[in-house]
Amino acid sequence: MKEIVHELISPYLSAIYKVLFAYVIVLLAVIADLWSGISKSKAKGIYTHTYGLDRTLDKLRKRYNLLLAFSLVDSLIIISDINPSNIPYATIGAAIIMCLVEIKSIFEKDEDKGRYKEAAKTAAELWKGINKEELADIIINKMEEKKNENK
Repeated sequence: MKEIVHELISPYLSAIYKVLFAYVIVLLAVIADLWSGISKSKAKGIYTHTYGLDRTLDKLRKRYNLLLAFSLVDSLIIISDINPSNIPYATIGAAIIMCLVEIKSIFEKDEDKGRYKEAAKTAAELWKGINKEELADIIINKMEEKKNENK
């Protein structure tokens, strides 16, 4: 049984190693971004909350889901001999893009990130001040006016 599995997998071992290397590199890039974020927080005297750690875990989940999809595409391409070089181009390309995003995040200023958070808070405050029932009535009235115009 071992021989059969080895015989099936051995032609693709170089591609498998390259895919695994891409996964490890993305993991290291995300860890570097996390480390950078924690260091910046400590430098400002801000306690690191579990919210940031949850975001990192969610980021990893999203990254690996996407890498898995690209790996499946690469697997089909390599097994079908469309790409006889056994190079997982899609997975490596996606990993490079993900690493570049993490590098940008590491060098991004906290002030820029803070602006986005501030805009979200402002939008949430505005939404609190809106009478939702009144807004729903306005939307319904407008829809009825459009419906009557089309008759």
